Formats: sequence, C-alpha cells, structure tokens
Amino acid sequence: MKDSVIVLVSGGMDSATLLWFAKEKFSKVYAISFDYGQKHKIELSFAKELIKEADVEKHFIVEVPHLKGIKGSALTDENIQVPSEEYPEGPPITTVPMRNLNFLSIAASFADIYEIENIGIGIHSVDSPYPDCRAEFASSVEAAINASSIMVAKKKNRITVWTPFLGMSKTDVLKIGLELKVPYEKTYSCYRGTLPPCGECATCRQREEAFRSLGVEDPIKKIKR
Repeated sequence: MKDSVIVLVSGGMDSATLLWFAKEKFSKVYAISFDYGQKHKIELSFAKELIKEADVEKHFIVEVPHLKGIKGSALTDENIQVPSEEYPEGPPITTVPMRNLNFLSIAASFADIYEIENIGIGIHSVDSPYPDCRAEFASSVEAAINASSIMVAKKKNRITVWTPFLGMSKTDVLKIGLELKVPYEKTYSCYRGTLPPCGECATCRQREEAFRSLGVEDPIKKIKR
C-alpha cells in the first residue's frame, strides 16, 4: 500500500468515487475542496457530509477568490446561464480558465507541508472537452509540481498526480464506486446548484446516463432537502 494522498473532492460522484478508491490504496488520505464562486456552491455542503463519512485525516476547504471575478464562464459569471445541453466537442461555456491548474497547485502546497506524496484528481475521458482534464495536462502539471516542491528537493522523492480514472467513462467510474459502496446520496453533480438537481445541464445528463446504463436508480433522487 502506498503511503499518503490528498484528494480533490468537489462533492460530485467522480471525486467521491476517487476518495473511496483512495482509501483502498493509501494508508493516509487527506481531502481538499474549493470555494471559487461557483454557482453550485451547494456542492461544498455535500462534500463536507461525504468526507465526514469517509473519515479522512483532514479536510481542507480553500477559497480561491480570484476565480470568482473571472467573466465568461457559466459557472462563475451571473450574466451567463448554464445551458441545457450535452458537452460540445470543444471547451464548453462552463469551463473555468485554469481551474484544475489552480486547484492542483494549491493542493501541492498542502502536500509539501504535510509531506503527502500523491495528489488525486478524478478526471476521466468524458471530461475531455475541458483542456485541464486531459492526460497531457496531468503529466505537465506533475512535472511543474515536482520542479517547485520543497519536499521533493529535500527528500529526493517524487509527487505523483494520481489520475486512476483517465481513459475511463463515467459508467466505468460508477461501477467502481458501486463496488466500493460509495454513498452517492451524499454527492451532488448539478452545475445550476438547484435542489432537486435540474436534470438538464451536461453534468446532470452525464450522471443520469451512467446510472441508467447500469440499471441502477440514482439515490440523490430520493433525497429531499
């Protein structure tokens, strides 16, 4: 078993599955979540409940204020509606510029201080329209993290950006999560931030399709808040 990992946990089903998967693979698991002015900030309340059940070493919640002021993304710009659509071939309007680069850089700072050797992010093949969800991005940011790490310089080790779901579909990820008994009723995937979830945005549609393809009812539909 590897030693330690810090997992990026948004509160969605992919990061939840990654968190439970990490608990199978690592002896110490940390979690980090971000408040970046997203319209679906409700996901953070789900992330807190989820991580409480996961019983990790520590959960960090970090504000990323500069992303809140970026215009042009439907996730942060109040003047742009989250569309009802499938993901397009190119970067969707819900792209937040350099979001994962910012998140991984911040997570790497915590990894340096806590001497955590792995940073987990739940990107997969269906996320590919987003430039910062591709394999080339993950390998590039890993190189940058290692080049700037105090821990790496001192210990002569290496930090790995852990992306076990790369190349998988959302259905593949869900299969893993069901085997691990991930509490999907404690996850949230809607970009509009509504309760119940809108069922129309791209991430709602992805989630619905994954559950439908396996013949499983999404437990979030049973939850009333």
